Amino acid sequence: MTNAASSYRIVSPELTVKAMRDSGYKNTAYALAELIDNSIDAEASQVEVFACEERPAPGADHIRPRIDTIAVLDNGKGMDAETLRRALKFGDGRGGDRKRIGRFGMGLPNSSMSQCCKVEVWSWTNGAGNALYTYLALKEINDGRDDVPEPVHQRVPDQWQQLSEGLGETGTLVVWTDLDRVQWYGAAATLRNTEELIGRVYRHYLSPDPDDPDQRMVDIRLVPVRDGTVLEGERFVRPNDPLYLMKSSCTPEPFADKPMFMPFNMGNEQQAGVAHMPITYKGQTHIVTVKASIARPEARRPDVEGHPWPPNANPNIDPGRLPWGRHAKRNIGISLVRQGRELNLDSSWAIGYDPVERWWGIEIDFPRELDDAFGVTNNKQNATHFSALANFDWEAEAEADETFKAFKDRLAERGDPRLPLFDLALYLQTKLLPAMRRQLKQQRAGARKNNKRHEDEAASKANDAINRRREEGHLGKTDQLDQQTQPEDKRKEQVNTLTTRHHMDQDTAETLVDEALAKGMRARWISSYEDSYAFFSIDLMAGMLQVIFNRKHPLHSELVAVLEDIPEDADADVLRERLSRAASTFKLLLFSWARMEDEIPNERKREKIADVRQDWGRYARDFLDGEGDDE
Repeated sequence: MTNAASSYRIVSPELTVKAMRDSGYKNTAYALAELIDNSIDAEASQVEVFACEERPAPGADHIRPRIDTIAVLDNGKGMDAETLRRALKFGDGRGGDRKRIGRFGMGLPNSSMSQCCKVEVWSWTNGAGNALYTYLALKEINDGRDDVPEPVHQRVPDQWQQLSEGLGETGTLVVWTDLDRVQWYGAAATLRNTEELIGRVYRHYLSPDPDDPDQRMVDIRLVPVRDGTVLEGERFVRPNDPLYLMKSSCTPEPFADKPMFMPFNMGNEQQAGVAHMPITYKGQTHIVTVKASIARPEARRPDVEGHPWPPNANPNIDPGRLPWGRHAKRNIGISLVRQGRELNLDSSWAIGYDPVERWWGIEIDFPRELDDAFGVTNNKQNATHFSALANFDWEAEAEADETFKAFKDRLAERGDPRLPLFDLALYLQTKLLPAMRRQLKQQRAGARKNNKRHEDEAASKANDAINRRREEGHLGKTDQLDQQTQPEDKRKEQVNTLTTRHHMDQDTAETLVDEALAKGMRARWISSYEDSYAFFSIDLMAGMLQVIFNRKHPLHSELVAVLEDIPEDADADVLRERLSRAASTFKLLLFSWARMEDEIPNERKREKIADVRQDWGRYARDFLDGEGDDE
C-alpha cells in the first residue's frame, strides 16, 4: 500500500487494535469459553485449561504469585496450515457449518486479544512433534502488520507436553502471554472463578452419556501451575445446572449427586417439565424447547421425611442463606441455550428483590437458525432481542383501541425485530412464570422453625374460640361434617383441597394436615391465588375451618405481606413505615365497607348488611378477647 493510500484507510490500525481489545467479553471466563467452543467443534474429548504463575523474584516474598500465562490444549482433530492461518483472521472462520457452535469465526482472535497482548497457536494432525505454529502480537499489529504470519513447523514446547494428561496424535494448543486484562490475580483464583461459568455454559457437553454413564462428550480439566509444576487443586469441571435437574453437578451437599429441583407441572409423562413452541422466522418455522423446574420441598424445608438436611445445616436459617441456596442465587434467570451451549443466564426476567426467584429454573433451547431472531451477539454472550422482551407490555405500546393482532400486524409492517418472539415472551410472562411463583409461594406454607413448626398465633386463638363455642352448643357446618366423616376421609379431603384447589405441593400439604389432626386443630390460615374479587374465602371441611387470603387481591400485598414478609435486616425506620402502611390499609378496608353500605339503594338491604356487621363484630370480640358469647 502506498503512503498516499495508507493515509486514507477506512479503519486505522490503532482503531483495529482497540476494537479487538474492547470486544465486550464480560470476563476472562467468557473469553476462555470461546476457545473451548473451538475445541468442541474440533471434536475434542478432553480440553485442558492451564493457569500459570511464577514465584516472585528473591527479595520479593511479600508479593503474591501473579498469573502470567493461560493455555488451552485439546485433543481435537487439529488444523492444517491454511485452516490455522484463517483461524487467527478476524471474521474468517467456518461459521457456515451448521453443526458448529461458532458463529462469526471471530472467537479465537477476539477472545485472545481481549485478555492478552500475544496469542500463540500450535496445531497438529500427526503428533505434537509435527505441529504447525503461528501467532498474533498486538505490538506488531499496532506497528502496521495486517496479515497473519504464515504457519511454520514447530513442535509443541516440552512444558505443555509434560503438563498435559490428554495429549493426542491430533490437537491444538492456544497460549496467551503478556496478560494485561485478566480480572483475577493468581492461578487458583482464575480457575475458581472460571469453573462455575464453564460448568454452566457446557453442562450439556459435560453430563454423562445416558447409554454409558462413565463416558462424557467432553472433559474439561483445570490445572493451576507454578514454576512449571502442577499445584494442588487440579480438577475436572462438573456440570453447573441452573435447572438443578442433573443427578451429578457442582451443587453443594446434599444435592451434589441428586437433583435439587423437580420438573414443573407441564408437558407430559414422557417429557415432564418440557414444552415445545413453534417460532416462524423469515418464512421458516423452527421449534424452541422450553424446560422448567422448581425446587423440591426438601431444598427449602428441613422437615421433609426421608430428606434431612446435613448435620451442619442450621434448620433455623433461611435455606437461601445455606450453601445450596447461595449457589442457586448465583444461577437466577432464564438460561438461553444454542447448539447445546449456554449463551447467557438472563436475569432480567427475574424479580430481583424477591429471594423466591432463586428456586425456579427455565431453559430455552433454540437452533442457530434463530440467531438473528433472538439477537445473538458475535461473542455469544447475549440475545438482545429476547432480553428486550423481559418487561414487554404490548398494551403500553399499542395505539388506542388496538387489538393484539392489529398491534402485531403494525409491527410486522415496520419490521420490528422482536416480533417473532412475542408469543414466547407472553407465554413466559403471563403463564409459566406466574404459575411457578404461585407454587413456590405455597411450598413454604409449612416451613419449620427451631425444629418445630411455627404455629400461627391467630390460628391457635381461633382454634380456642371455636372449641369454646362448640362447648357452648354453637355448632357450624364443619362440626356437623366432622361428626359424619371418618378420620382417614377427613385427611384425604384436606390434602386434596390443599393440593388441587390451592396448588400446594403434596408433601407440604400432607405435613400440614397430619400435624393439624395430631394437635386437634380446627382452624387453618393459608394464602392462595383465587380467581375472585373477594380478598378472602373459606373452605368448610370436616373438622376444619380453612381461611384463604387471596394473593391476587391488593390487600395481600398491602397488609399481610407488609406485616409478615419483613426483611431480616429491616431497621426501625423500615418497621415503622410498614406498621404505618398496614394501619392505613386497614382503615381503607373499613372505609370500603362503609361506602358499600352507603351505596346500597334499598333501605331493607342496608339494614341486613348492618345486621351482618353487628354479628361479625360480636364474633370478632369473641375471637379476640377470648370471652364467650353473652347471648
